[in-house]
Amino acid sequence: MGSLRSWLLLGVLLAPLQALAEMQVVWPQGWEISRSPASTVDAPVVRQRGVRLAEDGSQDLVMEVTRSRLGSGMEVRVENVIVEMRKALQKDFMRQGFQAACSKPLETKLGGLAGLEVHCGISQNGTEVLKQTVQVALGEGVAYSLTYAAPSQRYAALAGEIESVKAGIKLN
Repeated sequence: MGSLRSWLLLGVLLAPLQALAEMQVVWPQGWEISRSPASTVDAPVVRQRGVRLAEDGSQDLVMEVTRSRLGSGMEVRVENVIVEMRKALQKDFMRQGFQAACSKPLETKLGGLAGLEVHCGISQNGTEVLKQTVQVALGEGVAYSLTYAAPSQRYAALAGEIESVKAGIKLN
């Protein structure tokens, strides 16, 4: 009976690891990380958000990885997802008084999965103030997205850190 309990306990402990194994992100030291929800078991949407602060305490770089479970039998095309995300981003910035000029979707890899990305320049009064990238990939019954943004004048200097985080993303 004791060994049966041990196996049951091991099964309960490993269940969350299965859910976590679907989306692993290795964040650099010193970043502020938030995860939602706290328990990822059976959660339809899971987010990890990392913020790198500048010396003055302002947000220097923000990156967010999201896993969304798809309905069974639902056929989703990555091309449609990235176009809709680009439109939503542009509309959201327009409501806030900014203009977002985005690239056409480009092929990319996200956490080892084939996907698409768009790069956007966010301007206010004709001056670019922010650069944002959105990436999307599809897995087995899930859609993943990675978004990251940084002030335009800092974007090139942060490219190495962006690539470091992207290299630490593993998706299934």
